Amino acid sequence: GFISSLKLRAGWGISSNAGINPYQTLGSLSSNFYNYGQGTTPLVNYVNGYTINTLPNPQLTWEKTRGLNIGLDFGLLNSRITGSIEYFDNQTSDILLSKSLPVSNGANSILVNAGKTSTKGMEFTVSSMNIQSKKPNGFVWRTDVSAFFTREKIVALQQGLQQDVGNGWFVGKPITVIYDLKKIGIWQTSEAAQAAVYGQFPGDIKLEDRNKNNAIDADDRQFVGDFQPDLVAGMTNHFEFKNFDLNVVMFGRFGQTVVATYLSADGGAGGYPFFMNSRVNQHKVDYWTPTNPTNAFPQPDASRDGQLYTSTLTYQDGSFIKLRTIDLGYNVPPAMLNKLKIQSLRIYVSAQNPFIIWAPLVRDGLGIDPEGNFTGNNNSVGSIGSTTPVKTRAITVNMNVPPTRQFVFGVNLKF
Repeated sequence: GFISSLKLRAGWGISSNAGINPYQTLGSLSSNFYNYGQGTTPLVNYVNGYTINTLPNPQLTWEKTRGLNIGLDFGLLNSRITGSIEYFDNQTSDILLSKSLPVSNGANSILVNAGKTSTKGMEFTVSSMNIQSKKPNGFVWRTDVSAFFTREKIVALQQGLQQDVGNGWFVGKPITVIYDLKKIGIWQTSEAAQAAVYGQFPGDIKLEDRNKNNAIDADDRQFVGDFQPDLVAGMTNHFEFKNFDLNVVMFGRFGQTVVATYLSADGGAGGYPFFMNSRVNQHKVDYWTPTNPTNAFPQPDASRDGQLYTSTLTYQDGSFIKLRTIDLGYNVPPAMLNKLKIQSLRIYVSAQNPFIIWAPLVRDGLGIDPEGNFTGNNNSVGSIGSTTPVKTRAITVNMNVPPTRQFVFGVNLKF
């Protein structure tokens, strides 16, 4: 009665992946000149030699993934509610990654099989027929919901390492983790003496001194975020009434950290973010002053040598709910088309990305779109005192690519 259908599925297998470009495993050289020799004309007098372009690795193998999947398909209330629940567990070994090397090796990186990862997660889909009129061309309302979450972590690194800071890899943590200093506020006027211990002043960024040694150093770095969302979900509502139909699609990500690159240094004089150089027409933020003792952003003062640790300002909550699509259509009744010898005529209007329903980044005035528009491939980890944000596999947002909003009007005509 209540359960219309129920099906249990399970699968297990091993798959391999040669997920690199053709010929990427081959070593290559390029000709160049040594910085010694007679004369000043390189092509004539300098000594010719070769430099390394790419390093070969004859021990490379394919990646291997051992996967387990368990699923449950169900139908309830005479199949007015249908859906599925999926659980997956993938264990990947011999991962193909580009490992950074010291420049003294003669090459910046080498392709290696670097350790193991574990990826587990669940997926949910539910479709419901909320209202279905028994009358012809009556009101119909159907809802489709899907959601999933993934939990990934590094299980092992090469040679038994527990962490590889230069590449941003840590055993027990996701590959997408952010490892940097942690901002805990802004130094206030009443904390001037304590700030002086760290060589700082009221209005400067206050960081967590994890080892309590009265200095900010490499040992104070910690995990401050993750580019992997806690949950991704979407919902579609479909309506029909007489000859009208309407589709409304929403999409959201929750618990994801993004890097707002414009909140860090702009590389100009003084090393300040572009909103902190004491000039007009800059991005408006809640910055510190003696009369505005905020803990959000440090004081703007271009007369100083520069504000340190501005990478800690860039890590923002990238959660959002967006209205992805609104489609409204009208099918002209056949009786009105027969005289014109037209089989069908549909008139429609569509809005793509019309607006953002909810996003902390937009709500707080710190950005125009929380959905990342660039994925960083730089393996660098933020150095102490650096103004550059960590971009290890980063999801970044910026100010120069606003969200695209489209409105489409159309006609589908069939003779």
